[in-house]
Amino acid sequence: MNDEATPNVGTRARDHLANERTYLAWLRTGISVAALGVAVAKFAPHRGIHAVVSGGILIFAGLLVSAYGTVRYRSVGRQLDSGLFAPTRFGAITAATVVTVLALIAVVVLI
Repeated sequence: MNDEATPNVGTRARDHLANERTYLAWLRTGISVAALGVAVAKFAPHRGIHAVVSGGILIFAGLLVSAYGTVRYRSVGRQLDSGLFAPTRFGAITAATVVTVLALIAVVVLI
């Protein structure tokens, strides 16, 4: 990456910083979900195979959130660099739906 300062033309620097903050929020959420998976696998009552499977599902969901955030960050960064931006219509909704379904499956497996 170039260490030289880039002139702030319009709101370009602000847009890139906002993109970075959003990326960090995706990563924080993914890490939190994965950490919940580790906690479930390690500390669930009777730590049987159900707890391990539930924890694995949550860890996988956390990794998906982090992966989506990374892909989205890079995509938006390229768009901002080209001077164009096309907001996604279903990306975040799809990611949230998949993670919610995986979390519900993890709960059902744990019960």
